[in-house]
Formats: sequence, structure tokens, C-alpha cells
Amino acid sequence: MPLERKSSMLDITVADQAAKSRSLVRILREKAEMGDPKAMSDLGATYFQGIELPRDHSTAFGWFERSATAGYTLAFVNLATCYREGLGCPKDERKALECYKVVAEVETDAMELLGEIYMNGDCGVAKDPREGAYWFRRGAEAGSLECSYRWGVCCATGTGAERDFGNAAEAFRFAAERGHAGAALDL
Repeated sequence: MPLERKSSMLDITVADQAAKSRSLVRILREKAEMGDPKAMSDLGATYFQGIELPRDHSTAFGWFERSATAGYTLAFVNLATCYREGLGCPKDERKALECYKVVAEVETDAMELLGEIYMNGDCGVAKDPREGAYWFRRGAEAGSLECSYRWGVCCATGTGAERDFGNAAEAFRFAAERGHAGAALDL
């Protein structure tokens, strides 16, 4: 007598999760089409990453652009990534830099990325470790773990900031206590 495969709990759970995911994407699309700026950015990220929808950088870019126009700050960071890498739009590092600067006062992701840009001399700007360290410090002060770690490195090495092991330890401790593995190693 041949054995018949029975559905396992795992099969049901996976099927349930897939149905929930499709439902969430449908709701997200509805909210985005109704003008919700966060939903627009989230839908763009869903297309950008290919989660439950086909990966489509051009469609993602369009949703990021609509969201940014509606004032959602994280969408500017997403737009900048598209411009910087030429994903869904022509590569334009100048526009990427502009997008980061628009929201750098409030988005720690933009602060971190501006810090990297100035540290490395990317996006058409001259290498400027002082400006890079400035943005890492700003991000650290705003609570970013990654910026805290990067500010700690600046203080420990004297890159773009005065060498100060006390400030470095404080920045590493802040990041390490909140789960940053690199900071824990550098303490």
C-alpha cells in the first residue's frame, strides 16, 4: 500500500504565512495608492527587495519618489540609494548627495551615509574626514548605533576628530550595550 503524504503543521504554517504576506502587500498597496507616504515608501522597499513582489527597481524608485514628494523623510534615503547606485534611475551621485542632505537633520541613516561619503570622498565631494566625523557624531547624538560606533572609531584613531579614548569608550559602550558587535569588540 503506497504511503500518502499528510500535510504537516509546517506546511500549514508556511501556507498561512504566504497568504498573510500577500494580504499585507495588498493592504500596503491600497494604503500607498490612497496617498499614505509611509506605505508608499514601504511598497517601494517591497519592490526594491523583491519581497512578495517581483524585484523591480524602477517601480520602487517611483514609489520612493512619490513618498519623498509627500514629505516622508526615509524615502529620501531610499531615493539617494537608487541615485547613488543607478537602480531604477540613471546613476546621479549629485542627486544622491542632495537627497541625503535634505533629511540629514532628522534621519540617522542619512547622517551615517553622509559620514561615509565625506570620509571616502564619494558622490563627487572631496575627502573630508572632519565633515565625516561631524556626521557620525551627529548620528551618535541622535541615538544611532552605527554612528556611535563610527564616532568611536573617529575618536580612537583621531580620524576627523581629536583623539580621545574617553569619548571613544563612551561611544563604543553606548553601541555595545544596544547590541552592536563591533563596538563590543573595540571596548
